[in-house]
Amino acid sequence: MERIINYRDIPTDKKNDVLNALEQIGFFPAYGGVKTMQRVMEKSVPGSGPQFYFVFREDKLIGYNFLIGDTKRYKAFPWLAISNIDEQKMVVREEMMGMQVAFFEKLGMQDMANHCVRLMEDYRKEIGKRKESDSR
Repeated sequence: MERIINYRDIPTDKKNDVLNALEQIGFFPAYGGVKTMQRVMEKSVPGSGPQFYFVFREDKLIGYNFLIGDTKRYKAFPWLAISNIDEQKMVVREEMMGMQVAFFEKLGMQDMANHCVRLMEDYRKEIGKRKESDSR
């Protein structure tokens, strides 16, 4: 069973291990390394951006959903959002995409929220998605 956990809810003594494991699933920050990412992630505030979610199966990191909302503010994360949604099973994909839609709506970025809705509709139609057996 997969679990999606916000960075803020990861025990302090486990955060460094989780950030180091990102490289194993193909994520690298645009600038800096683990310490740079950690400095930005520590600025995460409930109810606003940025938000950083991690997907675990048992204790193994299998995914990420980073909701930034600003392409200029953080050098390590110059994206509105970045994730590996396309590598997840449909049930996880639905939950992660729902997070993105809610995040962008809250920021007043309705065009981005609508884009996420269209992407999810495409995934449901099996456009641009992997077979379940090829998912993490």
